[in-house]
Amino acid sequence: MATIGLVPDEDFIHTTFSRNPFAMFAPQPVGVTFANQESGEKIILLLRAHIITLVPALLATIFLILVPFLVGPLLGFLRISLLDLFNVGQLFLISVFWYLVVFGFAFYKFIFWYFNVYIITNERIIDFDFRGILHKETSYAELGKIQDVSPKIIGFFGTFFHFGDVYIQTAAEKAEFEFHKVARPDIVAHEILEQVRKEAAEPPGVVA
Repeated sequence: MATIGLVPDEDFIHTTFSRNPFAMFAPQPVGVTFANQESGEKIILLLRAHIITLVPALLATIFLILVPFLVGPLLGFLRISLLDLFNVGQLFLISVFWYLVVFGFAFYKFIFWYFNVYIITNERIIDFDFRGILHKETSYAELGKIQDVSPKIIGFFGTFFHFGDVYIQTAAEKAEFEFHKVARPDIVAHEILEQVRKEAAEPPGVVA
């Protein structure tokens, strides 16, 4: 069974049941359901943006954590003491506030990654678009309305870590779907087309 990095080949999708709740590429995830899931509808593949896309946020978080440790030496170089500007209590409150902001930033980046999910089922494709705690959008297209699927990998990191975008043209209410920065976009596109083929081959009223 061939695999590339953390992401498997096409056969793996149909022989594996993912139990990792944080997976970026989860074939047939166990225990996962979603709102308005129809009777007999099965999740074939659940996708998130490649984990490598979190690296900039991680580096930014590390830098922000270190900022308070850099301020003192920097002011010392300028011959300024923090204790000349603030008392100990004020410095403590400023530090607490700063780290709450840093935690909020890191938490939001993770939640944004975790809840922006793409799902391929045996009946449709679904895009769960998380834009904020109070703003979420869900778009879907039935397999029978999918007209074209195109994977695209751009740049050094996309090529090295094998992630990219999948563009899906449909005749649904939403004409174009984009699965952004997902792992193995070629396999994702292949699986969508495979489900479309199975759906087309089924008699009317029969779930693939």
